[in-house]
Amino acid sequence: MSKLMVYVCGNGEREYWKHAYKAEELILKLSESPISMENALQLVDKESLNYFLRESFLKEESGQIKLNFCFTPWEDVLKLREIGVKYGEALAEYLIKNFKWVDDDLKRLNCLRYSKLEYLRFAVVGCYALDLKFLTMLENEWGEKRKFIPYAREIRGDWGKIAKDFYWGCHSAKFGNYMFYSFGNHTGSRNAFPDLVWSGKAEEDEAEALGRALEEFHKSGKTSEILEKYEYVGVPFFDRDDGKIAWEVASRVASEVKRLVTEVEELKENLSKLRASQWCSFEELFIEAWHWIFGWTNNVLIKEDYFAEPEESGDGGRYVKWVSS
Repeated sequence: MSKLMVYVCGNGEREYWKHAYKAEELILKLSESPISMENALQLVDKESLNYFLRESFLKEESGQIKLNFCFTPWEDVLKLREIGVKYGEALAEYLIKNFKWVDDDLKRLNCLRYSKLEYLRFAVVGCYALDLKFLTMLENEWGEKRKFIPYAREIRGDWGKIAKDFYWGCHSAKFGNYMFYSFGNHTGSRNAFPDLVWSGKAEEDEAEALGRALEEFHKSGKTSEILEKYEYVGVPFFDRDDGKIAWEVASRVASEVKRLVTEVEELKENLSKLRASQWCSFEELFIEAWHWIFGWTNNVLIKEDYFAEPEESGDGGRYVKWVSS
């Protein structure tokens, strides 16, 4: 197993993954102390080192190479998990007590005819609000307009056990007129779109055909072979009116949660004690911590039956899925 998990917040650039995995030993070494250019080239090829320096993921000062992006060593990963559980428990309790208005709005959705309210809460609150909208608000506030933020974390043998109950990963892609989403943990694969296209198990035109069939199902209740093949019968389909309602709900939830979370001084102090704070900006470290927090919040809301129980793939991936027009 690799010693690193490489990921991004936002839209990824494949070149980053390519060079990051080549630089695995270098990144781990730099988390201990800066090293010279000569020693760096003993751990990684020149092309990958130049890429990291050019993109400012590493920096050179006085002949020494240093980390300059959000890499979290294993000791930080364990502390971030503790932070996620602590604040995630509190946030889940707050959401259940103070966001009863959400159901009134979600009950206006057309897709509720064929989808469960617990499923729609998961998509709109768990993903749209706590993940996508919240992070967009932070980006706008901090004046950052980058396409993606690079991350990496050190992982060890019990990583799967540590991460399996954190629901923090949104995958999305547009095929034809349809946007496909899957949202869940990162400990296994997902038998859903867009993941099936990304993994080469399905073609883009088949995804588009599935989108048309799901839209028709939500209009007429008529099932089709492709819906049954990919187990999309009853999966939410947000038409334009539903999408507008869903994002309005998400914006309101995210705004209230942001005011609650970003003012917690204890959280800021905890993050300042992580080793990664030596080479990572507070904003990027906060975004990493936020994934642990809302990831655990979603887990608690599943256990409390506020969210639907996610599907599970054969290798441990757990997720929900939906489509929008």
